[in-house]
Amino acid sequence: MTSQQIPAAAQPPGSAHPGGEHHDQLASHRRRPPALPHHQPQRQGPDGGRVPGHHRGGGGDRAGDHGDGYRAVDLRRDREQDRRGHRRLRRHPECGDAGQAFPIYITVVGGLLLLAFAYLAVGQASANRNGAQTAADAAALAAAQDTRDQLADMWVDEILDPSKWKRIFEGDVAGLTPSCWRAEQFAARNDARVLSCSPEGLLGFTVEVETNRAVGDSIVPGTEDKRSKTSATAVVDARCTSEPLVDNQGSDDLPQLACGDEKWVLDPQDLDSLPTADELFDVHLADQ
Repeated sequence: MTSQQIPAAAQPPGSAHPGGEHHDQLASHRRRPPALPHHQPQRQGPDGGRVPGHHRGGGGDRAGDHGDGYRAVDLRRDREQDRRGHRRLRRHPECGDAGQAFPIYITVVGGLLLLAFAYLAVGQASANRNGAQTAADAAALAAAQDTRDQLADMWVDEILDPSKWKRIFEGDVAGLTPSCWRAEQFAARNDARVLSCSPEGLLGFTVEVETNRAVGDSIVPGTEDKRSKTSATAVVDARCTSEPLVDNQGSDDLPQLACGDEKWVLDPQDLDSLPTADELFDVHLADQ
């Protein structure tokens, strides 16, 4: 059979395309846009040509989830994987910061503990020193009070001889016994011992004591056997003076006794009501 060439359809001049009908079909196929899955109409707008799944919803002509042919379950799974990845990325810096802060935390805690132990050592030494001062004050006051009691008894014995009152109030008399034994007694009551006890003038005593207990163990070296030492001075002051007799008083009358704001009229025939030792004399610690 003789093949016959079928003439091509008449075309207007200038529209002929080399390659024949097959090439015309390919060109027509390229020019036709591909059909969207699930029979969705092709979207028009500025988001045309974007990569599917890499842009936020609402990039087209209308808001919504632009899946561009992807299943919703696949998109949700991808987004969940992205969120987990972001959370893992956020956790790494936090763990790194915690690791860097741990040595600083240890250093701060160690410094606070060292400071607390130092304050404890200072507190122990201060408490020991305060105990020594309390013992010294009590010992000095006890010695002075013993001397005061002796002077008061001596004044009562010489009540009928007013010429001796002045020297008794000044402490310039003979016959007083030592009073340091009272200092030792009161120092022992305050857990200390007397190192020295000496008169301070006519009406005073200075007592030095040392605590029986040491400061104790602390972070400060050498405090295990360290004991506090301190001293105190107590004095006796006369509170009373005798006023001279007036002209109308007889030789057997006693002068009036002035003790501060109080005045005593003494009757030789009634000596039951007399000033007490603490009304005649004042005992106090001397200013250091």
